[in-house]
Amino acid sequence: LYYRKELGGKQNRNKSQRNQNNQEVEQVETSHPDAIKYNSASSQDLVPKSRKELIDKLNQSYKSTRLDYLCGGAFLILSLFLFSQSTIAGAIALLIGTIATIAIAHWESKRRTVSIQYDFEDKKGTLYKQLISAFNNLASNNKVWALIDSRNIGNINESKLNAGASNLVNRSDAQVGEGKPPWVETNIDVPVLKARSQTLYMMPDGILIYDDKGVGFVEYEDLSVGNGTTRFIEEKPPSDAEVVDYTWKHPNKKGGPDRRFKDNYEIPVCLYGELQIKSSSGMFLYLMTSKHDSSAKFNNSIKPLITA
Repeated sequence: LYYRKELGGKQNRNKSQRNQNNQEVEQVETSHPDAIKYNSASSQDLVPKSRKELIDKLNQSYKSTRLDYLCGGAFLILSLFLFSQSTIAGAIALLIGTIATIAIAHWESKRRTVSIQYDFEDKKGTLYKQLISAFNNLASNNKVWALIDSRNIGNINESKLNAGASNLVNRSDAQVGEGKPPWVETNIDVPVLKARSQTLYMMPDGILIYDDKGVGFVEYEDLSVGNGTTRFIEEKPPSDAEVVDYTWKHPNKKGGPDRRFKDNYEIPVCLYGELQIKSSSGMFLYLMTSKHDSSAKFNNSIKPLITA
C-alpha cells in the first residue's frame, strides 16, 4: 500500500541556487536583500492547546540529554587513560563501560518511548489511505525540491547571464518516504517529508513536526493546499520531467544565441509542479515536483482529509 523508502538521520541538503526558467548558478549562502523568503514557523510555535500534553511529552523524550551517551563517553575516556597505565585495567574499564552503556541505553529506550496507537473507524481508515496515496504520488517523483527564496531579475544583462530567466530561485532537495517519529512506538507506517530543516510525520490525526528546536503539531483542519505548474530552466532535467522548450545559456533580445559568448548552448525548459502547504499557525512548505501533474494529484488526494 505504501512506497517504502526509509528516512533516517540528518537530511542531505543541496543549497545550490538556480533560476526559475533556470540553470544552476553560483551557490549562495545568504539571501539577496530583495528575495522573497519561504520560511516556516519553528516547531515551538506550532503547539495547539488541544495537543499540548502530548507535545510536551514528545519534547521531553526528544530533547533531554542521552544518559547512555554520557556513560559511554565517560567510560571511553577512563579506558583510554587506564590503557596508558595498564592494558588489563583499560580492558576491564572498557568491558564494564560497554555493559553499563548497553544497560542504560535499554533503560533510556523504555523511559523515552511514547506509545501512540490507532484503531481506525471505516471513514478515518479510508481518509488515511488517501493520505498515503497522496504521498505515494509525491514519492514517485524523481526529484522533489523545497523552495528557500526567490527574487526577480532586475535587468536584461543579468537575465542574459542566467539563460533569459525572469527570476532566480534558491531551493534544496526534499525527501519523501516512510518512517516513525523519534522515540515513538506506533502500529502504523507513517508517511514522512523531510524539507529544509524540518521533518514532517503525517499521522492520522495531524502532522508531527520535528526540527532542532523540538516537536510541534499541526491539525489537518488547519491546513490549506495550493498547486500549479511552472516553467523551469534545468541543464540536467530529471528523467521524468517534461521538456517543453529550449533556451540558450546566453540569449539575445530576440531569444536566439548571443554570438558574443563562445560557450553558448541550448538548455531545456521543463514543466514542473508547484505545491504550497501552509497552516494558519505558520507552517509553510513550498515544493517543486519533477512531474508537473504530481502537485495536482497530491492536492486532490489530501483534500478530503483537510475538509473532513
